[in-house]
Amino acid sequence: MNRWHPHEPDDGDWPVDRGRPLGLRLLALLGAFSFVMLGLSSLAPLLHPPQRRPPALPEPPSVGLLRWLGRPA
Repeated sequence: MNRWHPHEPDDGDWPVDRGRPLGLRLLALLGAFSFVMLGLSSLAPLLHPPQRRPPALPEPPSVGLLRWLGRPA
């Protein structure tokens, strides 16, 4: 007699797996969906070409100096 499992009469059939409860199945489905969405969101920036931005124009020196001194331009 096995001390971990109670003794049951052997009818010669395989044991029936009743599966997991519905709540655990839904939780596993939610986890798998989240994992897939995380992977897709990390790959999405690689699929879009980078947007070209025009270079920023520098400020004229007089305006920059006046701002540094704290005077209005």
